[in-house]
Amino acid sequence: MPPIQDVDGQYCDRTIMTMSRRFILSPLTILFIASILLVGELASGTSLYFAFMAVLAVCFACITYNILGGLGSISGIAYSRFALSTLIISQFGKVLLLEKADSNLDVPQLTITVYASYFGFLMLGMFVFSHVRLSLPKPQEPETPAQARYLYILSLVGGLAGTLGVLAERLAGGDAETSLTHGMARALAYLLPFSLVLAVDDRIKTTNGQHCLGWRALWPTLGMLFIGFATAGRTYLVEPFAIIFLTSYLRRYKFRKKHVLAAIGLIALFFFYLSPYFLYVRAFRDRPTISEEVSVMLRELQTAPGQWETIKNVVEQDALATPGLVNYFETPGAATLNRLALIGPDSTLINASSTGFHYGFTSINLDLLAEVPRFLYPNKPEIGSNKYLGHLDGQESDAAETTNSTITAISDSFGAFSWAGVVVFPFLVWPAIFVVYESIFDMRRPWGTVATALLLFSFTEGSMGHSLTETLIKDPVYILVMSWGATWIIKMIPVVGDHAVVTRIGDSRSVSLGNQPSASAP
Repeated sequence: MPPIQDVDGQYCDRTIMTMSRRFILSPLTILFIASILLVGELASGTSLYFAFMAVLAVCFACITYNILGGLGSISGIAYSRFALSTLIISQFGKVLLLEKADSNLDVPQLTITVYASYFGFLMLGMFVFSHVRLSLPKPQEPETPAQARYLYILSLVGGLAGTLGVLAERLAGGDAETSLTHGMARALAYLLPFSLVLAVDDRIKTTNGQHCLGWRALWPTLGMLFIGFATAGRTYLVEPFAIIFLTSYLRRYKFRKKHVLAAIGLIALFFFYLSPYFLYVRAFRDRPTISEEVSVMLRELQTAPGQWETIKNVVEQDALATPGLVNYFETPGAATLNRLALIGPDSTLINASSTGFHYGFTSINLDLLAEVPRFLYPNKPEIGSNKYLGHLDGQESDAAETTNSTITAISDSFGAFSWAGVVVFPFLVWPAIFVVYESIFDMRRPWGTVATALLLFSFTEGSMGHSLTETLIKDPVYILVMSWGATWIIKMIPVVGDHAVVTRIGDSRSVSLGNQPSASAP
């Protein structure tokens, strides 16, 4: 199917212009899910109150998913991951492992009540505001195939440089993480996932939907995997494959059996080998340079096969000893699942605030101050909201600050403002985030796909301040600026044969693409 230009001059493809598959849940499906969960939790020994509130929260989550348009919208995709990682996987995982769902939580009844209330007011907020759209600036998408190719090269080089710069300054710590060069490097880092989206998008178009991966997709993928290896960050390992899948899905690419088998293999490799290894090796890291961090990782990787039983035992022992984050599941071998059960760490923060202590705007102020350049505020606080909340709920060690706490805005809203936060934040702020993204981005276009991927990863974890500064403001602004800047640079390069005449007659289009290659060109 040949590429075309729409009436706005945007380069696109007819398959991209169609509505993505939404996978809306029917009322009978929601009722079936709720019934299975209720019976399973009661059979596992969970208290009736906890099971009922968990089922209520899951029903709210499913209804909200439908309100947002399922997997056919940016907000629906991001919300799906939020609901899965905080609530749904944790509850059904407990049923499958025959564990009590209210076990290994500091204050189980209060925690599940906060969760049910939060998801309920989130549902109401989405019902009221989900269809609101604002007149906001749009990113500059590639208009022609040649522009997309040049943008790929520019974004690959710039994205790798920016990502390595962010990593180097983060390892250096201190003022480096808040310097002007850090901000520039972070802006460039947005180009790396963009190059991967462009590579997959081009491969699907030029092969008429027969393939989604090629050599162009390899290089940004390797760059992201290198960052994940250097930082022992499990999210960085997942990110490139999630972007590839998301880009293909949004372009209605038809996955085949080999893709399903490859995905199963990668998931097994991640859960049974890579994740335990990364959790284990973090104790040997904390070096100031990239090369030293990589040396540590390579050294431990060489010895890993011979001490695999030790690695598994250490990870399991840490899972039982660490408060909040990694002890919701107690079945041996299920430590990795705790990353998808954020109700555990949320419970620790809810417990810390259950006696009446609420810290108000403290965490939000810390996140806001973190964005102020140091030359404007030389004495700004060194500690961010993640460390502040980590010390408050016990996830962060007082002796060595080598990790960051993992909580969500659910517990932070209760910890900061009690039940008022549980009502106001999901009812107003979450809808505001979704309205902004739906108003700015088209997820079927390259920068829109990047925004969807960023929201998918940033929406779930983090404090309320993180949602306001990073998700609502910084990510959209960075994407807009980088899209305008990169396109301006590319348009300065003369490209022969990259002109199109678009004529609209009624509802039909007549397109002349000059010397542009056909969609089946290699």
